[in-house]
Amino acid sequence: MTHVWGAWEKIPTLDNCRAAVRAEAQTGRCKRNGFALDLILREEYWARYVLERVGSGLKLGSFTEFDTWEHGKLRHVRCYEPEDAMCVRAVVRVLEPLVYRRMSPHSYCPVQGRGGLALAMELCRRSRKAENICRVWNKAHPNARHKWRARVNEFVLQNYYASLRYEVMHDTWWRHFGEPEIRNLGEVFLSGRDGLPIGAGYSSMIANMTLAPLDWMIEKHKGVLGYGRNMDNGTYLTKSKSVDHDVRHIVEDWCSERGLVTHEWSHYPVGHHAIERGGWRIEKDRILPGSKVMMHIERLMAKKWSELDIHEMCALASLYGYVVNSDCEKLKRRWREGNYSKIFKVISVTSKEAEHGIIYPPKERKSA
Repeated sequence: MTHVWGAWEKIPTLDNCRAAVRAEAQTGRCKRNGFALDLILREEYWARYVLERVGSGLKLGSFTEFDTWEHGKLRHVRCYEPEDAMCVRAVVRVLEPLVYRRMSPHSYCPVQGRGGLALAMELCRRSRKAENICRVWNKAHPNARHKWRARVNEFVLQNYYASLRYEVMHDTWWRHFGEPEIRNLGEVFLSGRDGLPIGAGYSSMIANMTLAPLDWMIEKHKGVLGYGRNMDNGTYLTKSKSVDHDVRHIVEDWCSERGLVTHEWSHYPVGHHAIERGGWRIEKDRILPGSKVMMHIERLMAKKWSELDIHEMCALASLYGYVVNSDCEKLKRRWREGNYSKIFKVISVTSKEAEHGIIYPPKERKSA
């Protein structure tokens, strides 16, 4: 892999730092604690503050730890204070596009256009295409000893973020970036420790960088009819059991060399079960919220919106994207008839209970 050059000159610039300050001011955390107004009114001051810190050798403080609702699930998050978060954002907003440009187009991550919904739409299209390929081949070879049958294969990396070793992440960072200044930033982010903190701003980028070689190995393997990975969950489509076994050995060998463990392997024919990835349930002709997500939605919508407490409102707000972007008209109708959109107005931006839970409505997808 050739190193990325020319990235450092784009980071310590006033325009980049201004953009980082504006982006930080739009985060829900800054809006809730009242810091967003100060960032907007004194944008030039904070931009020069970020420029000085990044240009003179970035040093980061300690994490702030809290629990937050994400897709109906309570997760423990460790993030930096806004002053540090702006500096991290100024670095990541330049490096992230360079990293994702070199990754497989079917490696999905929490960035716009490459999230769980995009993965669900791609797997829905690929599964139909895989079935058609197998059907055409079987029709053209009626006397073949073995028939092709499109198969779904899924794997999960156990405790992926916590299991990443420092040596693996360090080697990945140095293979991507050749400039000494950016390599030093990698040392600041990694801090010589094993594991990645969830919510630090750079964690998902480093996690995806590490898995990028595995993505290309699976996707280019002969007999793989489709592939998609959402963070630590991978799904690939094949045409025979022998290809399944070959790819599984590749994945397990690659992971064992880096101290990672795979679990929850599953194999079944296309159409035999619905595919669940990224919180979505992928059927032949439609995309629905996953079973666990639906369970949370049903539990919360069993009450009227006026009867929900602040924590339940935050949890339901985090699930709104699954409601509005699914192909389940019944669920959308229940949301409209119950006036659940009012929860976004009811949740107070000054409420301490809502400080780490409020989620603002996402945009609707253009097509299924």
